[in-house]
Amino acid sequence: MKTIVLATDFSRGSRKAAQTATQTAIKTGAKLILFHAYRYLIPLDSEMSTLAVSTQYLEKHAISSLKRLKNSLKKKFSPDLEIEILVREGLVIDSLSDVLEETNADLLVMGSVGDSPLGSRYFGSLATSMIHHNKVPMLIVPPKAKYSIFQNAVLGIDLRFEIDAIILGKTIDILRDLDIVVNIYTVTEESESAKDSALKLRGLLKNVPHTYTITEGQDFPKSVLDFAILNHADLIITFPRKHNIFERFFSDTNTEKLISNESFSILTVV
Repeated sequence: MKTIVLATDFSRGSRKAAQTATQTAIKTGAKLILFHAYRYLIPLDSEMSTLAVSTQYLEKHAISSLKRLKNSLKKKFSPDLEIEILVREGLVIDSLSDVLEETNADLLVMGSVGDSPLGSRYFGSLATSMIHHNKVPMLIVPPKAKYSIFQNAVLGIDLRFEIDAIILGKTIDILRDLDIVVNIYTVTEESESAKDSALKLRGLLKNVPHTYTITEGQDFPKSVLDFAILNHADLIITFPRKHNIFERFFSDTNTEKLISNESFSILTVV
């Protein structure tokens, strides 16, 4: 892992994510990029135009806030950590997608809850949306996550769906970089093909310290969260499936249900 990007809206939730991103960068030896996107909104009332801030002000404020965050993280964790700051004007998803591609990022870190004027869940909804807009593994940190250094992860896999070999390869690389024990927890319907998939999965992970549990069931998010609590995990890893717009609009996906928890950081690998 060489480059980690933290997307922040300077909220309390983002500060928790910033600490997690910093400690992950220190552990993996990666460079940390602090990113913020700002957007200039034209006033609807012409009489308010004299009170509106300029794009230059928004940019200056964003840079100043990122510098304060950078100094705070260096002071608290390590003065030797390589940290860059980056601001862009535009929509968060579009700007962030461009930055991830330009920096060749290995990991994106965001908080699951923000303090946007549109509501405390707005930045969190952006985090969920980013899963469907980029190919970079993403670490989503809830406000109540307790974390110093990741040590014990749960890899939740629903064997009712095919596992992508490329995504699994990315996950193995991340597990090695983080140097953590992973508890593989698979939810499946009873079938011989599921057992065969489980054996193949264990073979691919033979060089990664792990345990393996297989269970029958239908409620994947609840099963994974319960297992994480039982095993005192500090990280849950999941592989989001692709859903069409109709499915995403009318029902929460398994990944969205996992992200809505308040205690466990969620690493999505796509």
